[in-house]
Amino acid sequence: MSSKLWGRLALLCTGSLIAATAAHAQDTAAPQPAPEEDVSREIIVTGTQIQGAKINDVLPVTVVDEVDIANVAATSGDELFRSIPQAGSVAFNEQNDTTVNNARGDAASINLRDLGTGNTLLLINGRRMVLNPGFQTELLVPVVSPDTNEIAPGSVRRIEVLRDGASAIYGADAVAGVVNTVLRGNRKGGFIEGEFRTSEGTSLDTYSVAGGYGFDFAGGKANLTVYAGYFHETGLPTSERAYSADDDRSALVVGTPFEGDSQFNNRNTFGPFGQFDIQAPTNRTPLADDDFYLQPSTLPGCRINLPNGLCMRPGITPDVAVRYNTNFGGTLVSEKTRYNVMGLLSYEFTNDLEAYFEGSYYRSESERFITPAAILSAVPVGISRNAYWNPFGPVTFPGGAANPNRIPGTTIPTTGADVIMERYRFVDAGNRQVNVDKDSYRLVAGLKGNFGSWDFDTGFVYSEARTTDLEANRVSLTLLQQAINKSTPDAYNPFNGGCVTGDPGQGDCTPNPSSAIDPFRISVFRKGGTSLALADFKVSNSTLFTLPGGDVGIAAGIEWRRETFFDDRDPRLDGTITWTDSVIPGVTFGSDVVGTSPSPDTSGVRNVWSGFAETFVPLVSEDMDIPLVEALNLQLAGRIEHFDDIDQTAIVPRAAASWTVLPGVTLRGAWSQGFRAPNLVQVNDEGTTRSNTRDDFVICQAQVLKGQLSSLGVCPGEGVISFRSGTDQLEPEDSESINLGVVLEPEFISGLTLTVDYWRVKQTGLVGTFGDDNAIALDLLLRQAGSFNPAVVRDTPSPEQIALFAGTGLAPAGEILLVNDPYLNLDSRVSKGWDFGLFYNVPDFGAGDIRLRFNAARLVGFVQSAGAQGQQLLDGVAAGALPPEVTVGGLGELLEIEGRPKWRFSGSVNWGMGPVDVGLFAQYVGQVWDTSVSRDLPFTSNDPNINFFRVDDFLTFNLNVSYSFEDGALDGTRIRLGVNNLFDKDPPLADEELGYFSALHSPRGRVFRVELRKTF
Repeated sequence: MSSKLWGRLALLCTGSLIAATAAHAQDTAAPQPAPEEDVSREIIVTGTQIQGAKINDVLPVTVVDEVDIANVAATSGDELFRSIPQAGSVAFNEQNDTTVNNARGDAASINLRDLGTGNTLLLINGRRMVLNPGFQTELLVPVVSPDTNEIAPGSVRRIEVLRDGASAIYGADAVAGVVNTVLRGNRKGGFIEGEFRTSEGTSLDTYSVAGGYGFDFAGGKANLTVYAGYFHETGLPTSERAYSADDDRSALVVGTPFEGDSQFNNRNTFGPFGQFDIQAPTNRTPLADDDFYLQPSTLPGCRINLPNGLCMRPGITPDVAVRYNTNFGGTLVSEKTRYNVMGLLSYEFTNDLEAYFEGSYYRSESERFITPAAILSAVPVGISRNAYWNPFGPVTFPGGAANPNRIPGTTIPTTGADVIMERYRFVDAGNRQVNVDKDSYRLVAGLKGNFGSWDFDTGFVYSEARTTDLEANRVSLTLLQQAINKSTPDAYNPFNGGCVTGDPGQGDCTPNPSSAIDPFRISVFRKGGTSLALADFKVSNSTLFTLPGGDVGIAAGIEWRRETFFDDRDPRLDGTITWTDSVIPGVTFGSDVVGTSPSPDTSGVRNVWSGFAETFVPLVSEDMDIPLVEALNLQLAGRIEHFDDIDQTAIVPRAAASWTVLPGVTLRGAWSQGFRAPNLVQVNDEGTTRSNTRDDFVICQAQVLKGQLSSLGVCPGEGVISFRSGTDQLEPEDSESINLGVVLEPEFISGLTLTVDYWRVKQTGLVGTFGDDNAIALDLLLRQAGSFNPAVVRDTPSPEQIALFAGTGLAPAGEILLVNDPYLNLDSRVSKGWDFGLFYNVPDFGAGDIRLRFNAARLVGFVQSAGAQGQQLLDGVAAGALPPEVTVGGLGELLEIEGRPKWRFSGSVNWGMGPVDVGLFAQYVGQVWDTSVSRDLPFTSNDPNINFFRVDDFLTFNLNVSYSFEDGALDGTRIRLGVNNLFDKDPPLADEELGYFSALHSPRGRVFRVELRKTF
């Protein structure tokens, strides 16, 4: 670290008042009485580091307390955080399991404001959480997040959500806000509780047992509190829900404008009825085509009949009737087990010095089944002419044995013909079994206290997380090809189809024997790990000096943290064991696993040094008697943060103020700048290849100009390899946040608080990729001007391609070999919205304790603007240089597109009298558009989304009733009965893999629960 940077840190941390923040949990009403086991009710206010400052109404903080947690009745941190309306789509979720490249298992992410995974900072007791080891690709770039499921709801005292950017206080990743989980410590006594839940009409049950105990020792100077918990869920197969049982959901849209729309039949063209390409002229067989696929002989279009009720039909796309239901035999909710242990220790050496320690361990184990493996469109498999089951094989095998499988009626040479397998799913190998185990631990040790009027807190955090993703029933390309190409009857037979009676798209009625499958059936692993080491020192003084408006407070601090990660892929995925086709010359692939593109092993480390300063200045107080200014407070803060791996330094300010106009009427506002450093995967990824189906606009445009295609809209897609890579030249994403609000606490309605806040976030330099489809479109645009896009790497044009381009005005282009698509700082985004809150503790009038809560989030806009190259494409389309079939996705107004609903809210009513407590909780998620489905007969409208499928809103209610025994043998015992999703609402239908948006909604349906708790 340079001396110049150290100087900046020293200057900042000793008193620089750069700009902005502090927050008070104004958006909660007066706290409820603490449960008997909670001795300490220390309030950690997220958004300020000034201990004891009289900061009120400055920034919007939502607090989810113990009563709210009981109303939500969550079994996981994911369910708990989803109840917060400002929390957006959860991209890391257990249903997002289709590929080993996703963050699978019992993990969930946090995404405030829908600004994207990785833009929310998650804290435990005021300090960072370690990231989940798994990462996945969103918008073509790898993203990371802490795992909210590591937080057991039963150990949480409250959650504080700062709904504003906080980079100036907490550093990177706090662009959308901060979520701080406060754990329950300083217990005196113990408890044990057990709960059983069952989802109505399904096999899904959950069991949990938890307990805790705390005691003082050392003459009352110290306290040790420990917790432990066990949770098990039996799992739910896809077959038990109509929306997830079948990829063909046509029956579920009967009676809607999309009735009969084929887009709701998502059965897959890759199934046990394979599609093949004969390496012989088309006139050699009755097919009159070199391409064919298998189907039951009862279906139309057969040209060559085969034994066992099969036939061959010419073509490259299997008929709808034989397409495969990829959800057959799958899992909707994983079977899972969680274990967690936690200890909190505090020791007061003196009244001015206290030591503290936190230690926790978490383990999760999950299992689910997903669709059998299928080959990639860009990676077909060659079948030798001498393969035993090749129907176009030789008349006699080498050695003289007659070939019983060669079909008659062809003019294939007596030596046979090779065949290329282009579509096939290994259904007889079984559904892939995904087991993900995760272990995580966290250690925190520190000292806090005061010297004179100064408070200090210094601590050290070390946390690690490890995951092992083991996927069974995978297929090795090398071993598969060896098994297929045997010239003996024990060879694997890909020509035996699936079920010729009943539903051809469900399972495989003619599987190969295990002896033929086992030689190529493998298990594939992905192991990941992350670590966080953090040391900090913070000082604050809430009464530095006094102004007429009150005491001036100040805080400053320094922090060092070290973050690491590794991602270790199976040798068959990381390039150690690759595949070379033994039949098709020159065909190689970096992965030896059917259906999965290669991914290299990746690792990285980052050191971050930072410092901050913050001040609170009360400019006007009530005692000054200034008209229309009851109080005027100002907060200023700033932070400097240096990242050694990208050699970048960020300096961000923040300013916030509150103005109490009249008693009970307060205006508040904040302005801040923020940043998010590119994550370690984006920086250290040495190169990942992905196979996608893309349109080659250049060759197709030549075909349009030659009259071979009617338009680019019917350009046939082909497999394209995209190469994505990271770089240490990436810069932090910058952001600017504005928050303006009103807080009303009318004196004539005691206990009522109303809040309204407007927010706006502008992000620039977003890390992304241009996209291989966009790169190909740009190649066409540049070739029209006599140039080309070097990112699109092409083969030398063949004579046929040279002839195709003759007279088109375009230079001849060969086939696409590769598209280079590195991570870049590209687009910008502006999002904005409103928050509304109502918090009312009804005054006691003899009818018991009544409490009302309402929290709503209204997203107003989410506009993403193109970078330089994206704008070049848009300009090309607007000028007519590119045809309208060329589109640039992910730009413009994205409100309600694939998530991001306009409205979310939650509300609750609680009533208690004596030993009885009743809670009613409601949660609402608004409508969104599913852009994967559009009307066959489009409407004309000013609304650009009107022709997409509308995903309904989702409103659910939870009800719970508890009774606490206060006398006799049952003293300290509480029984709670509850129903989640009271009216048994299914998640709204969507054209997604499992029939609904798993990032927004839950498939659990009505859940009955009973809980028994005993305190002692």
